[in-house]
Amino acid sequence: MTEVLHAPAKLTLSLRVTGICERDPFRGFHLIDAVMTTLDLHDVLEITELPPGTESRVEYVGRFSAGLDGRSGTDLVSRALQAAGRSAEVIVTKNIPHGGGLGGGSSDAAAVLRWAGVTDLDVAARIGADVAFCLSGHGRARVQGIGEIVDPLPDEPGTVTLVVPPFSVSTPAVYRAWDDLENLGESG
Repeated sequence: MTEVLHAPAKLTLSLRVTGICERDPFRGFHLIDAVMTTLDLHDVLEITELPPGTESRVEYVGRFSAGLDGRSGTDLVSRALQAAGRSAEVIVTKNIPHGGGLGGGSSDAAAVLRWAGVTDLDVAARIGADVAFCLSGHGRARVQGIGEIVDPLPDEPGTVTLVVPPFSVSTPAVYRAWDDLENLGESG
């Protein structure tokens, strides 16, 4: 049986980097204090469970699927399946542009975790910093730590206009650039 799930985009309304995670500094996770909200824009996942031990298959289709490959097993959906200990065929229709800071991959991974019955925010945050927020549900929240501390906030309905440039930005590369700026300040 195939289940169809929606994975909403997230928007970071404010972000403050407060440090680097000391318990796992080599993975490059940063400590944050942010306010995030979900958007109506969403990816659609079609998930068909496979027998245990079967290799999972992830395929990306749709307008914003160019450059995404689930065959390597390193994408966030594949990592979520691995973390949940489940095997599935997942077809992800990408309506959320990847590399635009809208948490599309994180939301897709969170949808897989919800499907698999995983509710542990620490497990979600180890997959990716935004996955815990996306797993916690819809709405607005303050997010801290490496993303595993999610405190719901009252919704503030509004309209957002997204302007998405025709290129993507790697989140790890952005944080590395942030670290380089911090290091420049220390040496000068």
